[in-house]
Amino acid sequence: MVAGVLFGMCALAQAQDATPPRIGLVLGGGGARGAAHVGVLKKLEELRIPVDCVAGTSMGGLVAGAFSSGLSPAGMQAALQQADWRDMFSDAASYADFTPRMKGLSQSYIPGSEGGFKNGALQFPSAVLSGQKIKFFIDRLVQAHSAPQRVERQPLPLALITTDIVTGQARVWRSGDLASLMRATMSVPGLMAPVKYEGLSLVDGGLVDNVPVAEVRQLCKPDVVIAINVGSPLLKSEDIDASPLSVTAQMINLLTEQNVTKSLDLLRPGVDIYIKPDLEGITAGDFERSEETIARGYAGATAAQAQLARLSVSAADYARWQRRMARSPVVQVTLDALETPGMESQRASQLTAQLRSKPGAALDVKTLEDDLLYAYGEGRYSNVAYQLVNHDDKNVLRLFATDKPWGPNFVRSGVNFAWGTRDDARYNVRLAYQMTQLNRSGGELLVTGQFGSDNLVGVNGYQPLDADQPWFVEAQALTGSQSVDLYQNGRAQARLKNEFTEVNAGLGLNLGRYGVVKTGLLRRNLSASTTIGADGLLPPDSATATSAWFALADLERFNSPYFPTQGWRARLMQTQAADYGKLDGSFAQALGLGSYVLTGRLAFTQATQGVLPITDAATLGGLNNLSGLAFKQILGSEMRYLGLRSEKIIGHMPLGLRGDLRIGVALEGGTMRQRYSETQGVELVRSGSIYLGGETPLGPIYLGIAKADDTAMRVFVFLGNP
Repeated sequence: MVAGVLFGMCALAQAQDATPPRIGLVLGGGGARGAAHVGVLKKLEELRIPVDCVAGTSMGGLVAGAFSSGLSPAGMQAALQQADWRDMFSDAASYADFTPRMKGLSQSYIPGSEGGFKNGALQFPSAVLSGQKIKFFIDRLVQAHSAPQRVERQPLPLALITTDIVTGQARVWRSGDLASLMRATMSVPGLMAPVKYEGLSLVDGGLVDNVPVAEVRQLCKPDVVIAINVGSPLLKSEDIDASPLSVTAQMINLLTEQNVTKSLDLLRPGVDIYIKPDLEGITAGDFERSEETIARGYAGATAAQAQLARLSVSAADYARWQRRMARSPVVQVTLDALETPGMESQRASQLTAQLRSKPGAALDVKTLEDDLLYAYGEGRYSNVAYQLVNHDDKNVLRLFATDKPWGPNFVRSGVNFAWGTRDDARYNVRLAYQMTQLNRSGGELLVTGQFGSDNLVGVNGYQPLDADQPWFVEAQALTGSQSVDLYQNGRAQARLKNEFTEVNAGLGLNLGRYGVVKTGLLRRNLSASTTIGADGLLPPDSATATSAWFALADLERFNSPYFPTQGWRARLMQTQAADYGKLDGSFAQALGLGSYVLTGRLAFTQATQGVLPITDAATLGGLNNLSGLAFKQILGSEMRYLGLRSEKIIGHMPLGLRGDLRIGVALEGGTMRQRYSETQGVELVRSGSIYLGGETPLGPIYLGIAKADDTAMRVFVFLGNP
């Protein structure tokens, strides 16, 4: 009898030993360092270790969400490697897809300076990024376009950790929209905007639980927990300077480390497995080093192979687990309906009218993303997103477009500074107040002011004739003064001050995102006087009152306002007054070849009737307009210009800040007939320059040397919005 009992107990113990332990996987947060999780997953796959549930925070939440949806480690590695991280960390659509009006604002004002007046107070965006393109990346990772993706419906039980930024409490999600919650857990405060979800404002879960051991225990009651910690170490004293950025980063690290210590205390020695890959030298922002980071994660898991090996299962058992985790084939979804929850009807119709995704058509995710970014380029939304749901057996595409919380009335600013040898320093500070959505058709009012070397005050009214039509009327009034030196024989002889007042109004047509054409009437009062030097240098027509009609075509497909790598711009304007006519034209083309960019530009000004007055003269001289000459050194009535620039991109701004750094060479040539300055000069003036330049958060920057015919070498500097 006793022998029988003992035999039964032994048999039961053997049966229990044959049952694989339940395994819970914990993927901690750490920004770009989280790519190491993929390396660990590769090792688990190699050792045939099945996972029963997974919990993740921040970048660990991104990997956990993709893994729970059935994406293989190899698939994750390919996705991280192929991602254009610089583009992803820039919310904006391509500059080429901005509206013509937004292009003008981007050229004149610092993009990051946009704020707004709300409830009587000045407000600014809550973060550097809204996470627009990052959300699209997550959508593609989990195939949100092929079927509704919910946390609770994934083949692997999943918990995503976020922080309620209002209360500071942890919010753990075991159900809900998968892509939205993956995006929420990555919302590093200050870098990415909080995600509004179910009435909450959610940010990075790392603030409250960066290595969520407790959550994975509740999720599937695992026998063994595998916890991977990829968090950033505390900054050293020499790395903490007086800048708010480094102090803020250290504060977040301190909060994170405190909760990590508590979580790690929950691990059971000899039972649970803790892996901390060696990520020395890899920062939370090194997304472009994903291959190296993945390799470090694989190495960290390999170092723990002796512990991991006891969790290995047979090839047959692992194959069964893989079949359970395998993704279903991507099914082409045909849309049955579009919905715009919470959007006002006219705004909703404007958004859906722009989409090529229509009911009855197959859903193409690339086309949908392009269309939503196109809508984002209008400048009114803080983010646009989509969600595929199945309602009453119908495939419904839900569209979400959130108006900028700091709008609809915006403040903008711009600055510029220019200096060159043989040329006084010039500077301007520019401010604007823009009121948008004044009526249902999208009327706008823009009040501008500038002070410095050139002073200007202006008011611009813009009124679409119908919200769904490209026609508009525009009226503008401005007054101000500009100063320019008059040169003879390479030396400034007098300083000319042009004072002007102008009122114009006209009818225009927006040609999609290609540009605008418009025509109208203007009234302009101009007068010129010398503030330094003798008035005798001025021509007799130095004061004019002009009534004229104008016609303008301004088309642009550059992919950047200042340093494009591809695209073109063409501009043609005719002004016809009673006593003179003026035709201005220009064309520029940029061609990128790897890290090299070739840009060509030609321009002309032609007096189509009479002679241009000095107050409305053509100019040569200054940056990218014969850089070897001083600013507007040559004034005249008929101008021709040709310039070629060859540049090599030698660096980039940090992720989250657009722009690059280039070294370039420029060759330029220009002619001016019927001159008002440099009247004894040669007809053709050639100029060559070498410069270091690039796009910065404050606008373009140039630092270089240039030389034109019969002039000494010139050093020049420019920074800001032209």
